[in-house]
Amino acid sequence: MGSEAIDVPETDEPVPARRPRLRPTVLTGLAVVVAYAALITIDDLLPGGGDGDIDDPTLGFLRTHVLPLSIIAVLLLVFVRWSGWWASVWREAPRRRVPRWWWAFPAVYLVVIAGNLSQVDWGQAPTYLLVLAVGTFLVGLTEELALRGVLLTGARGSWSELPAFFLTCVVFGAMHALNLVHGAPLGPTLVQVAVTSFLGAIYYAVRRAAGALWLAITLHFLADFALYAAGYSDTSNGNPPVWGAMSLTLLGVLSIPLVVSIAREKHRAQVP
Repeated sequence: MGSEAIDVPETDEPVPARRPRLRPTVLTGLAVVVAYAALITIDDLLPGGGDGDIDDPTLGFLRTHVLPLSIIAVLLLVFVRWSGWWASVWREAPRRRVPRWWWAFPAVYLVVIAGNLSQVDWGQAPTYLLVLAVGTFLVGLTEELALRGVLLTGARGSWSELPAFFLTCVVFGAMHALNLVHGAPLGPTLVQVAVTSFLGAIYYAVRRAAGALWLAITLHFLADFALYAAGYSDTSNGNPPVWGAMSLTLLGVLSIPLVVSIAREKHRAQVP
């Protein structure tokens, strides 16, 4: 008897995803971020962990950023893999498509970054710039993985998208209040908390526009590298060119329709 071809009916239904080992919840996401912040704080209090504890800037950045963040990056990646959240952390579901105008956020933010990069003294020691690049990449990787990755995934398991978005922004800003541990003044620290909360909204929009976390990590890395390499402090954006500052203002204006767009997301999904 000859074999016969079997026609498989086409379907638009997605293949069921494997159930995660750990159900995504906002409490789990917050627990991971708190553990991250605790590890950072503990390391800051250890010998050599504070900025300025080591005279050589290259060795200092290796100690305060590259070493501890390498360990934290591994721990975060292990958690994401073990929990079964890998796909949700790294990629947006197809049903979470956003309007094309959201691409304005990565495009305009690149202009802001370019403005800060234009202030960098590229005559600095190549070794220092290389260590700076590795350290700031790890900052972008770990913060995005923890906030726009794990925390957002957990919040989505408990809440709708708008409160999940606000939570990631507020927590991202609050994490930078840890600078008070180093004796940073309260006023400038509160300003930094507000600014980083706003930047959290930009990184969220970048993730959603790209449909994946990688672009948010890349822009976060470039932004931090530009600030450090230009010698800007944690609480100051330095003196970027006018076009860079205006681009940042434009992002502030765009954040208003961003919130409206997130609020209307469920409505858009119901439109055939």
